[in-house]
Amino acid sequence: MKRSDAARAGAEKLKRAEAAIDAALRETAELVGLLPSLRLDAQLSAVIGQEAIETLGDTLTHILSARRTIVKAHGDLAEVRAQIGCGALAIGDMGKIEGGDTPRTAGLHAVDGGRAA
Repeated sequence: MKRSDAARAGAEKLKRAEAAIDAALRETAELVGLLPSLRLDAQLSAVIGQEAIETLGDTLTHILSARRTIVKAHGDLAEVRAQIGCGALAIGDMGKIEGGDTPRTAGLHAVDGGRAA
């Protein structure tokens, strides 16, 4: 296998792993957001399900940690790609914008008067 083919295969797998972590984050966050509404609709005490919501909060913390470390691995793998003499790879439609390292934001942008993150 050529180095460029190996780099491309690794990039594809990394993209899928990143997407899986983002999907887990989205689904878990949606579940946490849904549970209070379900409790209110069922007219249950706030005590009911509190431990489950806290446990899901822990789950979110772990998923965020996984996301942080895979983003670091992404950078580390970019360094490996350079070490083996492969240029930048564009995989799928989630590449970077021309002339910089700023990722695309699917049309999202900062607006005047917005809160700082």
